[in-house]
Amino acid sequence: MKTQPGVCGAALAISSALGIALAMSALAPTRSMAGDFHPYRSEFSRFSVDYPGGSPTVLKLAGSKFTTTGNDINYAVIFDGVEFAVETHDVPRFAMLVLTSHYVLERSVSGKLEDIGARAISVVETSFQGEPAREVDFEASDRAFAGKMLLVLADRRIYLVSVQHPSSIDPPDASAQFFESFSFWLE
Repeated sequence: MKTQPGVCGAALAISSALGIALAMSALAPTRSMAGDFHPYRSEFSRFSVDYPGGSPTVLKLAGSKFTTTGNDINYAVIFDGVEFAVETHDVPRFAMLVLTSHYVLERSVSGKLEDIGARAISVVETSFQGEPAREVDFEASDRAFAGKMLLVLADRRIYLVSVQHPSSIDPPDASAQFFESFSFWLE
């Protein structure tokens, strides 16, 4: 089993970027989110989604608490102080032979929450496009931020779709359209 040190650094960089975006958005006039969505398609990671505000910044992640994954990539946009992100994590073939999809998803939820320093408010077992999934509402331990994420296990790939916002504001209206626009395809 391969471990990947260093996601805390990536999480810290993302958190710092979110903090800067929040400060900048406080100074900028509020923009309407209606009509500000931009379709994005990743052939490499096999998904499409509509991001508010523009195309995402793409970061290769390292050191995820997912521990059994590789090829970890984050596609994120910070718009009006809110982070809209899709992460992909590939589970090795041997792991899928010995681990259940239930275990992989549960471990992924707890690992992601640990990575970002948050706790689950609710976790719902569901399916998405016929694949096992989890819908998670969360908030930071210090209540600085909150959000929602959808984790889907499709074949050997985990798709983690999330919206993270300051706890002081309600979830943005754009969240629903962002989640509804997400889709993936198998090889």
